[in-house]
Amino acid sequence: MKKFLVVFVILILFFIVRGCNSNSPNQIKADYFDIGYGQSMYEGYNKVDEKTVQSLVKEYNQIKDIGQTNEEINYDKAVTIHFIYKDQISGSLVIDNKGIFLLGNRSGNYQIDENNDIYDKALRVYKEVKEQD
Repeated sequence: MKKFLVVFVILILFFIVRGCNSNSPNQIKADYFDIGYGQSMYEGYNKVDEKTVQSLVKEYNQIKDIGQTNEEINYDKAVTIHFIYKDQISGSLVIDNKGIFLLGNRSGNYQIDENNDIYDKALRVYKEVKEQD
């Protein structure tokens, strides 16, 4: 019985520490997304292929931050994405050209890891969707 209790306590501590140190968003799925830049927003439904949707989902799921920041998002140069899965928002991202971002499931602004290029990809997708509107 003592062995079980010790193993149980170790597992609980492992999950608590692992959860507290996470700098990644909750994993999401999406059937499509709505995307915007600055003050504009476009529905992405039937405007991009499944590969593009899954590419942005993958980028979102791999976001790593280097910490919270007090720097404000420049909304005039920010890309906003609302990921939709089964007609419900599964995740949201607002990211500006400096890598300051906000996730729908977190409070506060964060600085993205410099190795992530989701902003550039999202901006290209935004332009593609905008052209189809």
